[in-house]
Amino acid sequence: MREYKKILSLDFELYNSMKYYSICWIGAAVSDFSMQPKSYLDVKVNPATKHKMVGKELKFPFTYKDLKVLPKFDVASAPLFELIDSDTLVVGHAVDNDIKMLFKACSHYGMKYPDFDFVDTNAVYGALRGEYAQIGLKTLAESFGIEFDAHNPKEDARATLKALKLMLAEHNTDLKTLTEKGALSIGKARGGIVRKCSAECMSARAKEHIENHNALFDAVAVTKPGEGVLSRTKVSFEPKLSSTQNLFSLAEFALENGARIVGEEDNADIIVTSQLIEGDEKHCRLRDFADRYGVPKAVLSELDFHPNKVTTSDGEVISFMQYLKRKYAVKGAKGEYYCFSAKTEKLYEFEDVVANLLKKGKRVCAMPESRCVFVVTSADETDTENSDLKVRMYNRMKGFGKIGLKTFAELEATLKL
Repeated sequence: MREYKKILSLDFELYNSMKYYSICWIGAAVSDFSMQPKSYLDVKVNPATKHKMVGKELKFPFTYKDLKVLPKFDVASAPLFELIDSDTLVVGHAVDNDIKMLFKACSHYGMKYPDFDFVDTNAVYGALRGEYAQIGLKTLAESFGIEFDAHNPKEDARATLKALKLMLAEHNTDLKTLTEKGALSIGKARGGIVRKCSAECMSARAKEHIENHNALFDAVAVTKPGEGVLSRTKVSFEPKLSSTQNLFSLAEFALENGARIVGEEDNADIIVTSQLIEGDEKHCRLRDFADRYGVPKAVLSELDFHPNKVTTSDGEVISFMQYLKRKYAVKGAKGEYYCFSAKTEKLYEFEDVVANLLKKGKRVCAMPESRCVFVVTSADETDTENSDLKVRMYNRMKGFGKIGLKTFAELEATLKL
């Protein structure tokens, strides 16, 4: 862990929980590594939205009328940005949310994103216990006898800093020791892209999500920008997509071909998404992005191309299979039924194969049944009991009617798709 000159414990309050730029209150506690506050920041902000949408239990000690005469975030945040520099370690409880607010506000007002390292006290709590669990700031503070006025951001920041100090003292350790032992990973924010703070004790699934999320940051950090088909194009990856897939190789390809990876969708020319949204020019589903810019097969093999829903031009939300049947099915078709395993549905070629089946008068169904001719699987599913529900059902139905099992490649060859 590198040396920092100061710690900045930070917290924001939103005026409208549906608009993450609408910060109405900035609070901070500033200290050195003794974690004894030296100064505080307490700034109220014009949120630039009249509609208050927050938790029912949250009562602010001011009204919109009080706030609307104040400077907006682009001006009011000046004292905060004076405190954030490369020698600052930002601390927050569930700090990802506060960073999201900060970057949304910067994006909304056309401001430069601050670069900083950060620590989440939730992750520190888990790292010290050796078992990760989310804990509310109020519960954490109460466990150490810390009294504070919750949802007053200056007070939240003060309580967070004190809780961090007492947690570390209780375990006779410090942040440097935790990071050197590998129990805690310091978070980083660079150019609006974030590498999350995490604890080694997190579950395998949580670590996978974090690793996927961090892939974009890592790709930007190590890839030398080039020129190519994406030159000067600002590309953003949908948060849901980046948390469920490791996009390192795809981001690397984009950067090497001239793209600039941006964290906020508002600033992007293209938003790469797992969804198919008809009539939306800015959102580009993963398959279309790959087709448009010639993504190599080696990169495609690492990705999941099955969108879990489609939003039609009429605003209706349907499954991807429903969408394909509406688009390609032959009216009055009476051909055989085919069922595709979940693993096969994720392949790049899935849409092409289903489209060709439907065009030939074949039909598809969601689960294997008596009217189904084949369950289509990937090659590694054919010889073993697999966790895929559809393949397990097939294995129970081998002697039922004429149902059979074909690999993806075999189906294409047999039907000359």
